[in-house]
Amino acid sequence: MNDLIAFIYVYCTDFIINAANLLGLTYEDFNALIFCVLWPVITLGLFILLLFQLRKRYKTR
Repeated sequence: MNDLIAFIYVYCTDFIINAANLLGLTYEDFNALIFCVLWPVITLGLFILLLFQLRKRYKTR
């Protein structure tokens, strides 16, 4: 199990490093972009979508 976790960590880290290099950013900048900007925006968007779906479901009853 530890080998799988280590593999996933190394793969994700390599992905972030390569993506940052492609965009001309540092690892820290790209990491901050993902976890401080994109993740909260996606989470908020999914929450708003959930509210719309619940409202639509409530109105159809």
